[in-house]
Amino acid sequence: MNAWETRHEMVGGIYKLLNKNASIADIDHVVSDHSFLKSDIDVASVLLLSKDGLERTSKGVMDIHLYLIHNARLKMVKHLLPAGDSILDLGGANAPLHHMGFPHAYSKIVLIDLPTEERHKDFQVALDEEGGKVFLRYEDMTDLKGIPSDSVDLVWSGQSIEHVTPEQGMRMCKEAYRVLKSGGRFCLDTPNGHVSRIHAATIGNHFIHPDHKIEYTPDQLRLLLLDTGFVIAEEWGICEMPITCKTGTFSYDDFLVGGAITKNIDDAYIQFFNCLKP
Repeated sequence: MNAWETRHEMVGGIYKLLNKNASIADIDHVVSDHSFLKSDIDVASVLLLSKDGLERTSKGVMDIHLYLIHNARLKMVKHLLPAGDSILDLGGANAPLHHMGFPHAYSKIVLIDLPTEERHKDFQVALDEEGGKVFLRYEDMTDLKGIPSDSVDLVWSGQSIEHVTPEQGMRMCKEAYRVLKSGGRFCLDTPNGHVSRIHAATIGNHFIHPDHKIEYTPDQLRLLLLDTGFVIAEEWGICEMPITCKTGTFSYDDFLVGGAITKNIDDAYIQFFNCLKP
């Protein structure tokens, strides 16, 4: 089978996924018009990003919104996280930093999380140490007594501070500050309480996940970080929610029409902070 036939079948298959009837002539036209694209993946992306693709995705966005959030967080990790040679990944068992496309070289990542059986059933992912550079410590991420002071370049807390109480979250921030070297960075992302409460209310809940103990507003989290002693270098919103924030009614369409990364932290589903230890 030559490349033309392979691409022809791929385009036809995508049109079937989109529930669009396409003749052989239609498919020939698409393949010919996009012959300058060397990768079949690029051609598939063009079709899925087309009007037909958007209409089909819009119908099922409620079912795939968690994947769209994850995709936005992958962009966050790739484009917003700073480099660090020695890294702590706090509470990262479910989505460890080294599995999320962290683009920088490092010599060591220490991942700290509770033992598998002590985590919520949704997060009982078992991990192995990898390549001699990733080390697991099954401990309380809010008590880093096993980590020396002033020894770490980057502390990362990805979607984890909301799983502990405010008192524990304060302790976690203080511990992150203690173990960081001067000039080191503490980066974290967590749901934005302004938006997550609107979402949770659609199913009669206070939080978007039963394991959450708090969902901070950006003002609350910013104050906690500043009170700990950090300087906030950058803050971003992840998954902009323009319709939801304009109307006060949760709209899943925001995961398609909103930007993956925005400077408008208050109107995003997730808040991201990059903090400096002076």
